[in-house]
Parts: sequence; C-alpha cells; structure tokens
Amino acid sequence: MELQGNTRNVMRNDILVPFVNETIAALESMANLKGESDILTYRDPLDVFIFKGFAVCIAAKTSSGISGKIVMNYDNQTAVAIGNRILTKMLGSFEGATELNDMVRDALAEFSNTAVGLATRHISEARHKIIFGAPVYLLNKEDCEFLLAGVKQIMTIPVDVKNIGRFYFSFLLQSNGE
Repeated sequence: MELQGNTRNVMRNDILVPFVNETIAALESMANLKGESDILTYRDPLDVFIFKGFAVCIAAKTSSGISGKIVMNYDNQTAVAIGNRILTKMLGSFEGATELNDMVRDALAEFSNTAVGLATRHISEARHKIIFGAPVYLLNKEDCEFLLAGVKQIMTIPVDVKNIGRFYFSFLLQSNGE
C-alpha cells in the first residue's frame, strides 16, 4: 500500500523534513560537518531501502497512529569518518579509527538520538506527538531483514556530507494511522 496525496505530504512535510533539518544541524553542531539534502527544496523521497554497511534504527510512533522505523544508513567509510569527527569534537582529541569500533558506533548512536530529539519538538509543533524506542545497531544485511516486515511505504532521503560522503535517512512506514 502506497501513501497517496495528503498523507504522503504530511509525512514529507511534518515528519521527514524536520528530521532531515535536525540531522543536518546535528552534523554541524556535533561534528563540524556541512550536510545538505535536496528534500528541503524540491525532491520527493526515494522509495527504496538498501543496507549500506552500518545503520542505526529507532522505532517511532505518533499519537495519530503513524508508526515505523527511522534508519540512518551508512557505508562503513562514511560511518567511520562521521563517527571520528563526532568523537573528536566530544573528546577534544581523538586517535582516528580506521574501522567501525564500539566508540564510533556509540558516537553515531548519540548523533542519531540527538537528531531525533531535536526533530521531536518540530513534529510536536505540527500536532504529532511521537514516541521513540532505543537505538539499535545494524551491522550486516541479515540484521536488517526485520526492518522490512510489515512495511507499507519506504521514504529514503540522501544526505550529502561535504568532503565525507553520503548517508541515507529512511522512514520505513508500517502504519499510516488509517
């Protein structure tokens, strides 16, 4: 079942755009990185989800019955680069990791939690109360199989990070409140 008309616009404007805005703001404040996405200007979300190598997943449900999973999906190189920058800013100095380790994964989970927390206030202003689960790391394709169970619509937005790469913000819609 694909969202049509007003429901899709509500999802894009009231949920996805605040998440992307706050994800970009969190990149700047937590890692001194410049991010951008053309969803903020014109493009509709992509209707695909392909696991890239590392992801942070957070379950979400609004008071109006919209439920799904928020996923920040990275290739390993981009994950390590962003995680290193977050750790450097948090710790002052940091020996840069060359692979995904516990510190990098924890930094990316904190980044995801921060972006979600900041987006929550905008979503609440749009009359959608939202409840989130704890972040879950996804380390391989097999871990991701549960993500697609019951999904009715996939909305994925690429976020480009200057001089680092690209990661993908996805909302996997399971129930649209109807």
